[in-house]
Amino acid sequence: MSRNNLHNEIEIRAFDYERDLPSVKRIWREVGWVDEDEEKMMDDFFACGDTVVATMNGEAECSVHIVDGSLRLQETDLPLCAVTAVTTSRIARGHAFAKRLTAQQLAASAERGAAVAALGMFDQGFYDQLGFGSGGYDHQLQFDPGTLRVDHRVPTPRRLSADDFAAVHSALVGRHKVHGSVVLNPPQFIKAEMGWSEGGFGLGYFERETLTHFMWFSGKAERGPYSVEMIGYRNTAELLELLGLLKSLADQVYAVKIVEPPEIQLQDLLDRPFRNRALTRGSTLSAEHRTFAWWQLRMLDVPACVAAFSDAATDLALQVDVRDPLNDMLPDGSAWQGAGGSYVLRLGPRSSAEPGTDSSLPQVRCSINALTRLFWGVAPASSLAVTDEFSASEETLAALDRAIRLPIPHTGWDF
Repeated sequence: MSRNNLHNEIEIRAFDYERDLPSVKRIWREVGWVDEDEEKMMDDFFACGDTVVATMNGEAECSVHIVDGSLRLQETDLPLCAVTAVTTSRIARGHAFAKRLTAQQLAASAERGAAVAALGMFDQGFYDQLGFGSGGYDHQLQFDPGTLRVDHRVPTPRRLSADDFAAVHSALVGRHKVHGSVVLNPPQFIKAEMGWSEGGFGLGYFERETLTHFMWFSGKAERGPYSVEMIGYRNTAELLELLGLLKSLADQVYAVKIVEPPEIQLQDLLDRPFRNRALTRGSTLSAEHRTFAWWQLRMLDVPACVAAFSDAATDLALQVDVRDPLNDMLPDGSAWQGAGGSYVLRLGPRSSAEPGTDSSLPQVRCSINALTRLFWGVAPASSLAVTDEFSASEETLAALDRAIRLPIPHTGWDF
């Protein structure tokens, strides 16, 4: 695809590693994602996954990188397209490259069998235009590790470095998973992420040569804060052992930052959290508790996603008309034209969504953004009717609230 615009020859094509990587590195430096010392990790990052670029006069000026993986809905791991980097140079703004290339990548992934897509957002709003809706809130706590009320006498861990990326990846793949858990398939993706951690280091435990549970940190200051960038464990006993390991750092480290594990309410394990928050307010080592939604997701295959939802609290049948903005964005030649359309939705012990209409059923009109948030338990139907594009009768909203009761999804993997 090419055209002339203001004397710039524009082309959208597949990424050529040798030819395009220097230009993409330049883009990342321009937008402040890396400096010259950090950009070497991009070699591993772009060696995995799939990338498309938009070029102007032969130089890559926008790139969209994706990797394959899985995203869990209840007990089912659905094929995932993870959009892991969308970057546009300073001179290529205003051409809608980011939107066009991301749409192209989503379509290609859907054609390859991906049922759902997810990404980490720079801010809420832009990716809504591509059918994404925000995921669940994460709780991030910063605290003095010495205030952890865990009494585990922990064994001595082994050091981990970026050279252990394959073991770390295997531990993350084999970790305990909950509703919303993400796995990204390429081990090289983890290698790059570990390399980008400022002052990165890891501590972990092995059974023979298998890494079973670990934490990967960033942080260089003597007293902290240290930030837990990755954590993996197979059960709550291993989680408590890792929290005990955190506490063992308290002789030197005055603050650690961690996203709350989904199995516990971390505040329950902190000694006098409100007092410590008040006493440390204003310090770089302060006790803090922040809540935010940093990721978004959207269905690519509505029937596949709905089929993964089982054991609805009540049986329910609906006629659902879904609007997908990608239906109007993709070229006519695309085999996948978005997930919008009319579906007969049946919820019960085994749920289904079949293309078609049934005027005798209660009617729902919604965006793919809102439908995805509903089926991952981010928000109930009655809330989506207030904040999102989701329209139904009061009776239907109440019936959906009764039928779909899910925990808040947690990815357990930053991307």
